[in-house]
Amino acid sequence: MYLWLNNPAMKIFVLVTLCLLFLSPVVVPKDIKPLKGTAPYGVEKRPMPAGLAMDELLPKQVGPYTRMSLEKSEHRGVVPTKIDVNGDSIYAVYKVGSKEVFVEFSVSSNLQTAQETLIVAARNTTGKFPKDPRVGSIGTEPSYLRVNNKSGAFFGWTRGNYYFSASAKGGDADLDAFVQGFPY
Repeated sequence: MYLWLNNPAMKIFVLVTLCLLFLSPVVVPKDIKPLKGTAPYGVEKRPMPAGLAMDELLPKQVGPYTRMSLEKSEHRGVVPTKIDVNGDSIYAVYKVGSKEVFVEFSVSSNLQTAQETLIVAARNTTGKFPKDPRVGSIGTEPSYLRVNNKSGAFFGWTRGNYYFSASAKGGDADLDAFVQGFPY
């Protein structure tokens, strides 16, 4: 552990992560409430994910998109052999022709941690969590964030302890085709 903390880049990463977690203007409520209304793509009507089976949670085929790669978020280039609860996120790349969707996925041991992952995604994509329920909801089941900016289209959502996000540099049409075919 000493060598890990002796790395200057890791010290910066730990400091930034702690600041993001503890100085967050958005606080996850202790009681997650059912969503009132409709989430983008109707994700609230989809089945809840269960278990830790990689090919069920990150299917090889999603609509017209084929999963091309998987890797651990903290160990880029390393293909995960299993999903660890409270472990590294898993990144997946899906393609159809020249269209590409980048997916991040993680499983937490509690609802609040999954929600906090969505809050961090909001900070990374928009700087803050939106108050408009058409594009974001936090503290609900499901919680979600929908963004379209210069980086492309993004949709992040939680289902229980599970966090998913999909990003398409090609914009809304690419993201829509992917998320509409995603099982959760």
